[in-house]
Amino acid sequence: MTKDWNQTGVCSVGHEPRYPKVFDLIIIGAGPAGMTAAVYAARRKMKILFICGEIGGQMNYANDISNWTGVAQSTGPGLRDQFFAHVKKVDDDNAHFDLWVREKEKVSGVTKVKDEFFVATDGDHVFKSKTVLCTTGKKPRTLNIPGEDIAMRGNGLSFAATQDAPLYKDKEMVVIGGGNSAMDVTVQLMGFAKKITLMTNLDHLIGEACLMDKVKASDKVEVKYEVKVEEVLLGKDHKVRGVRMQEGEGDAYEFACEGIFEEIGQTPATKFLEDLVELNEHQEIVTDRLMNTNVPGLFAAGDCNDGYHKQVIVSAGEGAVGALQAYEYLLKHDV
Repeated sequence: MTKDWNQTGVCSVGHEPRYPKVFDLIIIGAGPAGMTAAVYAARRKMKILFICGEIGGQMNYANDISNWTGVAQSTGPGLRDQFFAHVKKVDDDNAHFDLWVREKEKVSGVTKVKDEFFVATDGDHVFKSKTVLCTTGKKPRTLNIPGEDIAMRGNGLSFAATQDAPLYKDKEMVVIGGGNSAMDVTVQLMGFAKKITLMTNLDHLIGEACLMDKVKASDKVEVKYEVKVEEVLLGKDHKVRGVRMQEGEGDAYEFACEGIFEEIGQTPATKFLEDLVELNEHQEIVTDRLMNTNVPGLFAAGDCNDGYHKQVIVSAGEGAVGALQAYEYLLKHDV
């Protein structure tokens, strides 16, 4: 049956539940901050719409999480699944909670008119809410070089070793980056790949000594310093066949490989808010310690804000604070 949506996001025809005309809170992003916020806000009996793009956020890329209190060891995807199972349990309990979850949908823009927010999605829907909590986290930074865009469409360039490392069994791999993330990916690949070349634009590696020791001790790994990767080389089938690189002051040359992992940092997923909220020089949302932004009723939690520590447990805590502050905002402003 065809859906018929009006400008408030109310579904008037179809099998989906009829949404409130105005939500109390819309949560954007489904990393640890967003999922925690959904649970906390639901327990305050708020009417919540939870718009999920990629469920898990950066947890999807973590091979080993050993500092989540009460869980001695987990993979990122494993912890993600526990988080989302909790959210779905709340979502299914219609007798006690007012939570609606929209999966695999991204927000394209947010505007505020008087005391109400209008949240547009890539599904051509617009939802109305009294408050908004942004928990969109960060996305992997890319090199923006020729061949990269095609290669990352399932053709041999990846950002998620936890999921994709097994695909490269007995392959010759390149990892681009020189920090903890790049070394962690290299360590993961040691169990599968035949050879790994770690390329960094620095003259040394940066990060935890335990990772550095594992990388340098492996006979599978070669580290190349002061490297500039200029192009991802593709074969006739559009699959990765190597990179064009310059090492130090030498001439550029082709380096053969069968797969690439880029680990050169992340950028906040905040572009859709740049015309509404204050961002810092890193494009992070500026917040105070209670997750308030400069826009009343708009809150930001997790890696997308300007908080100093970027950890799963910190993001989850900030998500809880953001949800509770949205609740307090509604009580005080009677919107």
